[in-house]
Amino acid sequence: MSRRSIKPQTKQELAQSYGVTARTLTNWLNPHQEQIGKRQGHMYTPKQVQIIYEILGEPVNSDEDK
Repeated sequence: MSRRSIKPQTKQELAQSYGVTARTLTNWLNPHQEQIGKRQGHMYTPKQVQIIYEILGEPVNSDEDK
């Protein structure tokens, strides 16, 4: 896993870090919803983001330092 800390993120933020639309990200994540779990409000928890990174790989063009 990456050396940076993992922060809660919205679906839009995750999609942007992967360079895709939120709809495309949803399509990628749908088969893994049981493993990822439900979002807490509009945010994925740091644990859920970590699971997403394990499933999809860490985004190359991540803008975590904003």
